[in-house]
Amino acid sequence: MISAAGRLAIVLLAVCAAGCARSRSEDAQLAGGPAYFGDVTPPEHDVFTFNLGAEPESFDPALATGQPDGRVCRLMFEGLTQPDPRTLETRPAQAYRWDVSADGLTYTFHLRPGLTWTDGHPVTAEDFRWSWIRVLRPETGSRYANLLGSVVNATAFTNGELTDERQVGIAAPDDSTLVVRLAAPTAYFLDLTQFYTLLPVPRWTIEQHGNRWTQPANVVSNGPFVLRTWRQNDRFEFTKNPRFWNAAAVRLAGVVGLSLDDQNAATNLYKAGVIDWQPGGYLPSTFIPSLRRYADFVHSGYQGVYFYGFNVTRKPLDNLWVRRALSYAIDRDAIATDLLKKSRDPWGNMTPTGFPGYQHPEPVRFDPELARQYLARGGFPGGRGFPKLSILISTSEDLRRMAEAVQAMWKRELGIDVTITNQEWGSYMQATKSLQFDIVSRSWIGDYLDPNTFLSCFVTGDGNNRTGWSNPGYDQRLRAAAAELEPARRLATLSEAEAILLDESPVAPIYHMATNELIKPYVRGLYPTPLNVHPLTYLWIDRGAPAGATASHQVR
Repeated sequence: MISAAGRLAIVLLAVCAAGCARSRSEDAQLAGGPAYFGDVTPPEHDVFTFNLGAEPESFDPALATGQPDGRVCRLMFEGLTQPDPRTLETRPAQAYRWDVSADGLTYTFHLRPGLTWTDGHPVTAEDFRWSWIRVLRPETGSRYANLLGSVVNATAFTNGELTDERQVGIAAPDDSTLVVRLAAPTAYFLDLTQFYTLLPVPRWTIEQHGNRWTQPANVVSNGPFVLRTWRQNDRFEFTKNPRFWNAAAVRLAGVVGLSLDDQNAATNLYKAGVIDWQPGGYLPSTFIPSLRRYADFVHSGYQGVYFYGFNVTRKPLDNLWVRRALSYAIDRDAIATDLLKKSRDPWGNMTPTGFPGYQHPEPVRFDPELARQYLARGGFPGGRGFPKLSILISTSEDLRRMAEAVQAMWKRELGIDVTITNQEWGSYMQATKSLQFDIVSRSWIGDYLDPNTFLSCFVTGDGNNRTGWSNPGYDQRLRAAAAELEPARRLATLSEAEAILLDESPVAPIYHMATNELIKPYVRGLYPTPLNVHPLTYLWIDRGAPAGATASHQVR
C-alpha cells in the first residue's frame, strides 16, 4: 500500500514530468486548436486509468452500495442485461433475449450458450438463481435486498417469515433459463436486472473462501475484466478477460482504478496525464469556473440529490418541528450558486428531474422566519436550550465547506451551534448504517430511471433509510404505487409519498447533482448519462485522434 506521503510524491513527480516537455495540449493550442487541461498524449498501452474516488466499502455485489463499489463490480461481473452506454436502455448481456407474460408478472430470461466463469466453470441459470437468493437471505445483510421486493415471496423470505427458498419466485428450470415471477407488475424490473446487486457470483468460490472470496487470488468472475491486483486505499488493476463471451469486442487491454478521495491530488494526476478520466464528484468545486474553458471539461445534469439526513431516534431530532426548522433554515441557492460556483442547482425535493409525467410536490424552501417559528414550536425559541449536535461528513473538502456553510446558517438564522465530524469513507459508512450520528451528509444517485429509486429508500426498515424514520402512510403509498398498472395514477401516488417525506423532514434536500468531469479527448465510448452510470466494457483509446479533434463524449 502506498502511504499518503508516497502518493503526494507520485503526484508531484507526475506534474513535474509533465512540465518538462511540451504536451500535445500545448501543441494544439499553438496550432490554434482547442485548449485542454493538461497533457492529452494517449497512454502507451491500451490501459484506461480513472479515479475511482473513495476506497470501495465492498465489491461483493450483494454487499456493494456506493458508486465506487458498483464501478468495480461492473468491471468484474456481467448480469442478465446491460445498460446502453449512451441512453442506459436495457440491452442483452448474459441473457441474449427474454419474454414477458401478457400480465407483466413473469419474466423468462434465456442465457447465451457457452458462457463461462474465469475458472472455466459454465455460467448457468442456477448461478443467477442462487446469487439472487443470496441477496435475499437475512444473514447476507444486503442493503439492496429490496430491489427484489416485487418478486413473489421475496420480502417474506428476507424477513424470515418464509424459510423455503424454493417458494421465492425465482427458478432455473434448466441451465439456460431463468424464470422470475412477480407479485405485482413492476415497470422498471428490467432496469433492475442491470444493477450490480443482481450480478451473478460463484457459489463454489464463496463457500470455499467465505468473506475472502473477492481477494484477487480467490475471485472468480464472468465480466469483461479480471481483477489482478488490489492494493487497499491505492488501486485496482484489471486485465481483459479472454473467457468473456464478447471478448473480441473488448478493445482495452486493462483498466486501472485509483482510490483517490483527495480531489486536488486526483485533478493534478489528470493534468499530468496519469489519469484519463476524472469522474463527476471528484473535481474541487473551486476549480470549476476556470475549467469551463477547456475542451475536455464536461458538464451535464444527472439524477442525483445531495441532502442531509436526520437521526430521528435521537432528541431533539425526534421532534418534527425541529427537523422542519433545520431544513427551512438552509439557503440552498447560496450553497449551489456561490459556494459551489453554479456547478449544481439548488433543490428542495428528494426526487430529481427527468421522470416523464412525474409532478413534484411543493419543494422545501429557504424561509428563515418560518424556520424560527418551527424551532419555537419545537420548544427552543431563539435556539435557547438547544443541545449541541454534530454534522457527520466523509473526507471531502467540498463536503466540509458545505457543512461549515450550513453550520453558519443555523447559527445566524436559528441561534444554534453545531459541530462537524469528519470520518474516512469506511468508518462513515458504518456510522450511517448503525445510526451513529446526529445529522449526516448524504447523497443518492438513481439506480434506475424511475422516482421509486429515490423514494423506496425511506420505507420503514429499508437498508438505505438510515434515518430511523417510519411513516405508515408513506409505506402504504409506496406499496400502492408498486401495484398500480396505470402510469399516471402510479406517478401521482409516488408524488403523494414524496410530499409526506418532505413534510415530515427526516431529510433536508440541498442540491440537484450535476456531472462536472474531465475526459481526455482520445477516450471513446464514454458518455454523460442520466444516472452517472458509465459502462466501461467497450470503451477504447483512439491513438489516431489528433490533439485538436473533437471528443465524441463532449456535451456543452
